[in-house]
Amino acid sequence: MIVDELRQLKDRHDAMPEADDQVVARARARLLAHLSAPRPRAGGSRPRVFARPPGPRVRPRLGWVVGLGAAALAVVLVAVITTMTATREGSTPVQAQPPATPLRLGPVASAEDLAGNAAALAAAAPDPVPEPGQWAYVKSRNVLQQSKTRTRTHELWRRADEKQFAYLEDGELKVVDGSEFEVTYPYLLSLPTDPAALLASVYAEVDAQHARRQEERRGGRATVPPLTQEQRHTYAFQHIVQGMRDAVLPRTLRAAMYGALAKIPGVRYEARATDLARRPGVTLYRVHEGYLRDEIFVDPDTYEYLGYRTIVVRDFEQPGAYYSVRKGQLLGWGSVIASGVVDRPGLRP
Repeated sequence: MIVDELRQLKDRHDAMPEADDQVVARARARLLAHLSAPRPRAGGSRPRVFARPPGPRVRPRLGWVVGLGAAALAVVLVAVITTMTATREGSTPVQAQPPATPLRLGPVASAEDLAGNAAALAAAAPDPVPEPGQWAYVKSRNVLQQSKTRTRTHELWRRADEKQFAYLEDGELKVVDGSEFEVTYPYLLSLPTDPAALLASVYAEVDAQHARRQEERRGGRATVPPLTQEQRHTYAFQHIVQGMRDAVLPRTLRAAMYGALAKIPGVRYEARATDLARRPGVTLYRVHEGYLRDEIFVDPDTYEYLGYRTIVVRDFEQPGAYYSVRKGQLLGWGSVIASGVVDRPGLRP
């Protein structure tokens, strides 16, 4: 927990822009003027008299000590401010907006590094949360079922309160009441933006969904066995990934999702990948049950979510379940081409 908090503190610190040169100069002038101003004697013009106890007449020079401490503090603070100014010699101050200082993002060699950089970018430029009456627009390209070459482009509008969604059919906008999404917008926007807390919430949701399935089957001939640890990790990964697919999420929440994924046992990072739209990216992936690879694609520069893919990496047949898949078989592949928040269906950002 302490390591997570230190990483979050570092991410926030790295994302903070440096102060404007003019602001630093004014602060230094005010500090020097304040420290050099005369101080009135405590208690007014007439000094207070205290009875001196018997013994050697040693007079503590507290005023001199305090004065020396203030002077030393002034020297230290002026030196710090001067150093800050000198390190930015030649920079151009920005008047209306904070200075666009490049973030000091570290190299990415793991899922944790990717999540940390994404959190730093999110802290530097947080974006607004969609209002309940607004619509998320997502234009995606998807591989057709059982095909590796045929794709279709799909445009979707989805109200943030899940009261309606809309899509295009033969060029005509269709608006439908209700929601068709298992992972709803209100649920997504209620998730904490701390990765560990977010993952704990997801595990709790996975357990709750499984308990509901067990209750629905109770009394029937078929029963639902308890979840194994591997199944919990698989469902948690898929739950988070599913929440990213057809939603426009705030950067802070998306970064927390990356961080939560990185904490799931078995999640790996791959530095070179190409999504369905042939864009270079990196991936966070997990191989479930030894045969099914689930992954998301992430832009290596902006840390935007690019899409997902589910592919079979080993032949698998489940005895008695009439379920079998072959290595290389695609079970899902999609890329986000455009997205944004709009005020009504039919609009594009």
